[in-house]
Amino acid sequence: MFNNDIIVALATPNSRNGAIAVIRLSGSGSINLVNSCLKKKNIDKQRNHSLTINTFLDGDSDLDDVVISIYFKGSSYTKEESVEISCHNSEYIINRIILILINNGARMADHGEFTKRAFLNGRLDITQAEAVADIIASNSKSSHDIAIQQMRGNFSSKIKDIQSDIIEIASLLELNLDFSQEYVEFTERDTIKNKLANIIKEVSSLVDSYKIGEVIKNGLPIAIVGKPNVGKSSLLNRLLKEDRAIVSPIAGTTRDTIEAEICVDGINCRFIDTAGLRDDTCDAIEQIGIERTKKMIEKAKLILYLVDINTKLEECKDDIEYLESSNKDFKIICNKIDLKDNFSNIDNKHIYISVKNDININQITDYISSKYAKSNDEIITNARHYCTLTQCLRSLQNAYEEMSNNTPDDLIMIDISSCIEDLNNITGQSISDEILNSIFKKFCIGK
Repeated sequence: MFNNDIIVALATPNSRNGAIAVIRLSGSGSINLVNSCLKKKNIDKQRNHSLTINTFLDGDSDLDDVVISIYFKGSSYTKEESVEISCHNSEYIINRIILILINNGARMADHGEFTKRAFLNGRLDITQAEAVADIIASNSKSSHDIAIQQMRGNFSSKIKDIQSDIIEIASLLELNLDFSQEYVEFTERDTIKNKLANIIKEVSSLVDSYKIGEVIKNGLPIAIVGKPNVGKSSLLNRLLKEDRAIVSPIAGTTRDTIEAEICVDGINCRFIDTAGLRDDTCDAIEQIGIERTKKMIEKAKLILYLVDINTKLEECKDDIEYLESSNKDFKIICNKIDLKDNFSNIDNKHIYISVKNDININQITDYISSKYAKSNDEIITNARHYCTLTQCLRSLQNAYEEMSNNTPDDLIMIDISSCIEDLNNITGQSISDEILNSIFKKFCIGK
């Protein structure tokens, strides 16, 4: 699984933007290797975590003036001897430096190999390692906050606490088994069941949090749907505070989907203005737009169904039933309240707005925020964690049901042991090479 080759890779984005590039090496002998490629061969005398200016050589010729950072074993990101070379961001210079280092004994790093070594050397557990990739990919404050908390070990601590509670239950069951021949129940089943119920509640909360976590991590696609000419495009423009979509009193103006993003309370919301839903159009292009609307409904996580307040909801019955059957989050927005004399909000079931007069538009963003904004509770954003915790929850529920049915303790232990193994897989205490390789191959090469 592990070797201590000297690995090298570009750690900064491979792009023409920016003046400086950073090339990273890790592994025993990194300092001597880089030292052999420099004009002033003195970096082996540098202090730990120090920076010096030097000249990188290409044979007998100067290639570039560089800054060398060195890290002694135990003090680097990987906990190995490590060097970082800051050079000018020239594709030629970068490629030459890497090639010279490879020709002198290094090899190109695999995807995520630096972070993989940090895990294998005990710098991070696997959930913290996964959080590194999430930090790099974070595109909002909420997604960054969750990733940084996970990298600090908050999620790992939560999982270890749950695992400790499950191990306690396993110990109590084992004691009961030890005393079973004496017909003594060391711990009453009701006591164990109560402990199990509390654990199920905690794990269920984590599993349920994935719905919000996925939105925070990947953004929230929101389809604005409704009959033609109810104000969908005007609503999009009002939310964006710019004229992005064409607005016209002519029904069927929007023939294709229009997408735009805004940030709502730390969540990247991708609003999708769609063609009006109707079945009586003879316009072939508009019909294509309606078909695309239906595809957008499938992709959306939240559907805002916009209706004219003067239209009875019974007239939209088919649309509403269709949207409800999609099993997506769904909210009815009643527009044009400015056309209603002495209008008052008669219920809290729907949101009542006037796009034209900018009335109650904030209620839409408030609704999104209340439903999807990050809470102070632990939230999971990683699909692997979600799948494993779902499996763990199923085993816990089986164990609880078995205890209720007076199933023998040794059979209940099968499910309890399975839970412990699932949680080991999350933190990396027990994880297969296949899963490990799958995790790190998603990383960029220099990370």
